[in-house]
Amino acid sequence: MFKCKRLMVGLDFTLLDKTLIAYTGYLSRQLNIERVYFINVQKSFDVPPIVLTDFPELRVPQDELLVHRMREEVNAHFGNFGETEVDYLAVEGSPLKETNHWVKVKQIDLLVIGRKKELKGKGILPNQLLRSVPCCVLFIPEEVRQRLTEIMVQIDFSEASKKAMEVATYLGFNNPDVTVHCQHIYHLPVGYYFTEKGKEEVNRVIRAYHVMQYNQFIDTIPIEAVHINPIFTLDEDGDWANTAFHTAQKKDIDLIVLGATGKTLFDSLVLGSFTEKMVQVNAQIPMLVVKQRQ
Repeated sequence: MFKCKRLMVGLDFTLLDKTLIAYTGYLSRQLNIERVYFINVQKSFDVPPIVLTDFPELRVPQDELLVHRMREEVNAHFGNFGETEVDYLAVEGSPLKETNHWVKVKQIDLLVIGRKKELKGKGILPNQLLRSVPCCVLFIPEEVRQRLTEIMVQIDFSEASKKAMEVATYLGFNNPDVTVHCQHIYHLPVGYYFTEKGKEEVNRVIRAYHVMQYNQFIDTIPIEAVHINPIFTLDEDGDWANTAFHTAQKKDIDLIVLGATGKTLFDSLVLGSFTEKMVQVNAQIPMLVVKQRQ
């Protein structure tokens, strides 16, 4: 069973930090998070001597200055801390390598990072981080509302999508306002137009088959006290990521949940590439990629 108790949040001192901190505070109160680590990674802590001559206050160790800045931002935007404990990490080195290292050291369940669209500052490339860290990753866009009532899960009946469903139901457990929309995107077999049956009839048969698969799949997941809304979508363009994103926009979704494990050929070639494409396509809706902690 998925448990989310330890979060890590990547900060880079851009305007997106305010959004990340505020949303993390909201999640902490909603999920009773035990501990949150805010981390900033600098390539180097070295300060040129000429700068120290004009700004002697910078002689203070850089990690202390960075922690002080993070603490000020968190105190201003996190909201009520409640029972959540907060720690700070200011480290030197490669952002990708150090984030990966501290996720393992601190046994993080969920890494929260920003998904920039217009703001300056590239940060860590999302797909690089997604492939490397051994925990779930939550991408937060520049503008986000603090609401978690409409959750959409992409399912293909694999073990990865089962994990994604378990996380989604965990987020909505015992909250009567939450609806988990399970979208299954399918396509018609190549050559259907050569059959005697028309497209509508072929679609009816294929859709019925996927509905049967869905019923078998959903029976394996504990969904008590969670409202589930199945969605079956025929993709005619071969662009599953855009199809999923457009559905999320129409449904006014608060959070998209995807599964990613890469443990099987299907996961790595289909679900993995779909997940990475979704990260590229979607810069507007919070997205949670579910990975098993290694």
